[in-house]
Amino acid sequence: MNEPLGIILKMLKLVRFARIYGWQRALNKAIARTRPHWLRRRISYRRKATISVIGCGQFAFSSVCFFLRRHCQNGFLSAYDVNRQQAQSLGHYYGFREIAVTVDAVLNHPSLAVLYILSNHASHAAYAIAGLQRNKIVYVEKPIAVTRDQFIELSVAARQSSGQVFAGYNRPYSEAIQVLKPYVITQKTAGSFSLNYVINGHVIPPDHWYRRPDEGTRICGNIGHWIDLTIHLFAWRSLPDWIAVQIAYANPDEPDDNLVITFTTDQHDLVSMLFTSRAEPFEGVREVMHLQYNDLIAHIDDFRQLTVHQGAKRRNWHFTPKDVGHERAVLQPFCADNRAWHEVELSTLLMLFVRDQVLTGQAMSRFDVPAELRRLEADVEHLIASPSTVSF
Repeated sequence: MNEPLGIILKMLKLVRFARIYGWQRALNKAIARTRPHWLRRRISYRRKATISVIGCGQFAFSSVCFFLRRHCQNGFLSAYDVNRQQAQSLGHYYGFREIAVTVDAVLNHPSLAVLYILSNHASHAAYAIAGLQRNKIVYVEKPIAVTRDQFIELSVAARQSSGQVFAGYNRPYSEAIQVLKPYVITQKTAGSFSLNYVINGHVIPPDHWYRRPDEGTRICGNIGHWIDLTIHLFAWRSLPDWIAVQIAYANPDEPDDNLVITFTTDQHDLVSMLFTSRAEPFEGVREVMHLQYNDLIAHIDDFRQLTVHQGAKRRNWHFTPKDVGHERAVLQPFCADNRAWHEVELSTLLMLFVRDQVLTGQAMSRFDVPAELRRLEADVEHLIASPSTVSF
């Protein structure tokens, strides 16, 4: 691609992003990607700095810190990243009080109250455990763990801490889902869900860090979002006793790309997730969701539009800027009305179950909900009785 054409496409993308997210956030996303050399330290005039960040990449810059600066009274304390340049650019742009040299410097700072963990997936659980062991409020980006052992240790830390933990799964906090919820929970009789998701994901190269064996595959990195949303929707009614999982793989050599995952349950639910990444979406991840529950039919188009049909009635909502729930999810530590943590625990167990199925190339398996929850509690109790240590 020649340089003038490349510049034109970048400008076009910026304009398209501005129409979707608004100019302020679109420009912020552009700065997050380019990290220009002219970024200089801002002076923060906020009264008290209590919020620290571990992991200063694209999402931290363009979303998390963007929303925190907009809504929170308290300021930014410490920024840390294994890539010091990333930490410096984020810290300077948002007016962090310090660029930490070590994780210990972040975790042991006497003014730390709220810790945001936005690092690579395999490190999420260990950082969250360390924060909870210090009784801090911890926001941990998805996935909250990429192995069962990590998840059990995190569950132990959450139960033993006087702090709190929140997960970065954002779709349940989107405006479209919030508008849809009353239509489901006010149904006079319980029904069965028919859910269909079509997700056009990013194309990632073979050497992308998502591909590392210890990072949990794209099941943890991407598809966990829709597994989590499905559990959240089930919880509006009641959770099933079992979930049968069927997976069709387009390419066995890349089993976590271009696949269809189907759930069926004892409550006659039918859920289909098609995840494909054959071409890069120009405007980022694009997703469509179709739901039927009793006489309710709903369609969500890329979290920009919701259409609800119920009998002869039809209603439409348009969401500008596009709202996939990032803003409200990021603000969980400062809000009272948050989703139940047990939903995140169950969705994580199911996500890890699906990941294991993908890694072994299985086509069919069954997830027993009560048995898996009992197993988790037994493992947590065992670890409490014979603790291991995670320290920084």
